[in-house]
Amino acid sequence: MLLACSPQAQSNPTPTSVTLHLLADGTTDQAKSLQQTIDSCGATGGGTLIVPAGRYLISPISLCSRVNLQLASGATLLASTNAADYTPKLPNLINGDSLTDVSLTGTGTIDGNGAVWWQRFIDSGKTLNRPRLIYLTRSRNVTIDGLTLINSPSFHLVPSQCQNVTIQNLTITAPSDSPNTDGIDPANCTHVLIQNCTIDNGDDNIAIKGGRSNGQIVQPCQDIQIRNCRFLHGHGLSVGSETSSGVSSVSVTNCTFTGTTNGIRIKSQPGLGGAIQNLSYSQITMTNVTNPLIIDLAYSLNNNNGYASDIPSVSGLTIDQLSVTGAKNAGSLVGLTNSLLQNLTLSNLQISAQTGLVLQNARNITMSAYRIQVSSGQSVIAQNATGTGF
Repeated sequence: MLLACSPQAQSNPTPTSVTLHLLADGTTDQAKSLQQTIDSCGATGGGTLIVPAGRYLISPISLCSRVNLQLASGATLLASTNAADYTPKLPNLINGDSLTDVSLTGTGTIDGNGAVWWQRFIDSGKTLNRPRLIYLTRSRNVTIDGLTLINSPSFHLVPSQCQNVTIQNLTITAPSDSPNTDGIDPANCTHVLIQNCTIDNGDDNIAIKGGRSNGQIVQPCQDIQIRNCRFLHGHGLSVGSETSSGVSSVSVTNCTFTGTTNGIRIKSQPGLGGAIQNLSYSQITMTNVTNPLIIDLAYSLNNNNGYASDIPSVSGLTIDQLSVTGAKNAGSLVGLTNSLLQNLTLSNLQISAQTGLVLQNARNITMSAYRIQVSSGQSVIAQNATGTGF
C-alpha cells in the first residue's frame, strides 16, 4: 500500500510527511509505485516522502516540485541495470526538469549498481552512453543533503542550468579505476553551495562546467562556493573542460586532498573554451597529490570541441594558504600563446615536491610568502611569464 501526501490547506503551509510502504526485496522494481506517490504528492501541494530502511530496486524516476524524497537510515535505492529501462525521457536514475523547491535528503544510500555499466562501457570500446545517478536541470531551490551516493554508472550528481543549489553532507564513493564516475558536476548553474562532502571516486571529485547547451551559449556557471570538503581518490577539484559559456566567481575554502591525482585543476581547450575568471582558493591542504596545481588550456581528452571561436582564457585566480606535501611536481600553470593567463596571485604557499612550479604564457603574476622545496631543479620555472616575486 502507498500513501500519498494530503492536500495542503491554505492556512497550514507545513508540508506533510508520509512514510512509504514499498517492497524491500531488492529485486522487484518499485519505480512505478514510487513515481505514483511522488506525482500525487507534488500534485497536492508537496511534502516529505520517507523511504524506510530496506533495499529497494528502482528503474528511473522523476522528481516533482515541492517534494522532499527522504531516505531513512538503512534505506538503499538500488539502480536497475536493465538498459531498456533508461529511455530518452528518463535517461538517468533520478531525473528532474524545471522544478522548484525540490529535495533529496536523509542518511540513506543511492547505489548506481555501476560495475555492470563500467564493463559494458569497456566492451563498447568506451562509446556507450551511461546513465547519471542524479540529473536535475533548469530547476530552482534544490537541496541534496546527507545521502551516500555510490557506484554511479557515470557521473553521480549533476545539477545543470539550476539556481540556488545546496549540496551538503554527502559521501560519494566509487572505485578509483571506475570510468567517468565524477562526484559533483554543477553545469551552467548560479548560486551553488557545496559543503561538508567526502568524495572518493574514479574521475573528477568536482567538475565545474560552463559549456554550451544544444550548441548554444547559455548562462555561465557562477557564484559557486565549495567549503569544508574532503577529496580522496579522484582527479581533483576541476573547472572544465567545457567552459564556452564561462565560469566565474568560484570560492573554495578549507578543503583537503589526500591521494588524488590532481588538486586544483583548470582544464579546457580551443573549441570548447570560454572566460574563466575570479576564482579564489584558500586554506587548502594536499597530501600525496601527484599534480597539486594545474592550468591546462590545451586539454585533449574532450572531442566536443567544434567551435573555433571558443577560446579558453583565465583571469583573476587567487591561491592563498596552500600546504602541499608528497607531490610529484609543484604545479603547472600554462596558458596559450594566444590566450595568456592573467592576474594570478599566489601567496602563503608551502609546497614539497620532486620538481618545481611551471609558469608559462602568463602575465601579471604576483607571488609572495611562499616556500617551494624540490628534490631537483629550480623551484619556479618561468617561460614567457611576467610578474613579481619569482
